[in-house]
Amino acid sequence: MAKSSKTRAEAEGTLEDLFALLRERKESIVAVTAKDTGIRVEPIGSAFEQVLDLVAEPVPSSEQIERWREQGVELARLGAPTELVLDGYLSLNWAIWEAVMGAEHIERAVILDFADRLLRGLDDAIAAISEGYMRVEVELASAHSERRRAVLEELLSAPRATPQDRARIRLRSERNGLPAGGAYRLVLVHVPASEEDQIEPLVDELEKRIRVPQAHHHQKPGIRLPVVLDWRGRVLVFATAGWSGEKRLRDALRRVLGEDIVAVDTGPVEGIEALADALTQAEYSATVGEALGRQGWIGDPGELALETTFLLAEQLVRTVVENELGPLLADPRMGEELVDTLETYLGSRQNIREAARRLHLAPRTVAYRLERIE
Repeated sequence: MAKSSKTRAEAEGTLEDLFALLRERKESIVAVTAKDTGIRVEPIGSAFEQVLDLVAEPVPSSEQIERWREQGVELARLGAPTELVLDGYLSLNWAIWEAVMGAEHIERAVILDFADRLLRGLDDAIAAISEGYMRVEVELASAHSERRRAVLEELLSAPRATPQDRARIRLRSERNGLPAGGAYRLVLVHVPASEEDQIEPLVDELEKRIRVPQAHHHQKPGIRLPVVLDWRGRVLVFATAGWSGEKRLRDALRRVLGEDIVAVDTGPVEGIEALADALTQAEYSATVGEALGRQGWIGDPGELALETTFLLAEQLVRTVVENELGPLLADPRMGEELVDTLETYLGSRQNIREAARRLHLAPRTVAYRLERIE
């Protein structure tokens, strides 16, 4: 047992000698790394001390890993390219290893132990730095998403009552890469029985499916269309009028949202200022489509214009009923029968024989009732 303890003490002393040697050669190690990477000497010198501190323990502590993670956050916020940072540490570790390999008076077992620590420490450090960069990327993505959402909210729903309102909308759209005079297209999708917290993951999945990857050098600043939004409990797709992804969208809607949806397509909308009115009409049509039990794609909100007018204007409905059906409803003896006959006749596409069959009456009786209705 005593012999084992002595061996360990000797090994630790030799490891200390190795650390002392590396610090003696710090200046040359840093210079080699700086020449290899083009990074300034000062940050490499600090990194050198961090690496030795990391390797001093057989396994890096959680506190050490968190410090490397925080360093990744700081570097990301300073805008340091990830590949340059990682290349710097790789080059530095290689320079350190070359210095270790040149230490002929150090026992081989100690060098192997150091190598194991160096490789493990480098792996942990790079992983921690990458996590730090990821933290910042997530923060920036969240901030960008919130800004994009705020811009789109204004473009799609802000008041256009005054010249100042309209000028602000045009300026905001141009600044975000959306030409004020461009042609756009909206698709509003009603998803039955969906909770608000269920919409967001569906929106993310839809956007992944309908976007076409774009080369980095072709990307333009600003908002890139199409975008998919959680819009007041519904799903809203905002695209350019010339967008060629309708087939892809329909397929994605079916796969992600199912068959029981109502999707209202506004068609081309000229100018950014017209979007709010187009969206309002699409919202009305989606509400009416839902009330009527419609499903699938509605390629023109005008398809439901009449139904929209009646179902959304309750006073208008009452007025029409009173004006058109009032005399029939007022007939105490046959009013109900006459209304039933009229409904069946219209439902039979104004075919007297078919209406008679459905009512179990003679065609002559149906004809008589129709005369009385007129």
